[in-house]
Amino acid sequence: MTQIELKDHRREESFGYLIQTIARTLDGKMKVELEKIGVDIKIFANLMMLGQQDGINQREIGQRLNFPEYFTSRNVDALVEAGLAERRPDPNSRRSFLVFLTDQGRAKAGELPAIVKDVNDDVLRDLDNKDRSTVMALLQKVAGVAST
Repeated sequence: MTQIELKDHRREESFGYLIQTIARTLDGKMKVELEKIGVDIKIFANLMMLGQQDGINQREIGQRLNFPEYFTSRNVDALVEAGLAERRPDPNSRRSFLVFLTDQGRAKAGELPAIVKDVNDDVLRDLDNKDRSTVMALLQKVAGVAST
């Protein structure tokens, strides 16, 4: 096996490596916490977004979450199958359906913000408030999203 010498390049100093490491940590912790309330990580983002506003079509869900259409369709199918959402005909289009949370879905969605906060707090526990604000501002800048 050949080794490539990468002088002055350590993975601990790689933005991509660090982001992927953090993402895997967050994903693992979220899976554990979501399992406690019976929510699959695959539908988490959809459920969270619909908790903020339901009554929209699958295309809109996918656009807001930046998910491909096939992925959004599968996730909405899973939400419906789990009894967390339902599709209703769109009064403005014969071809599309609007997705609404059921009472059960609304209850589960209501539990998500506290879980997200707890997981984020756990991952950022070694940072003080100033450092947390700095990290968030820098990540928002890199991601090209405005803070709210």
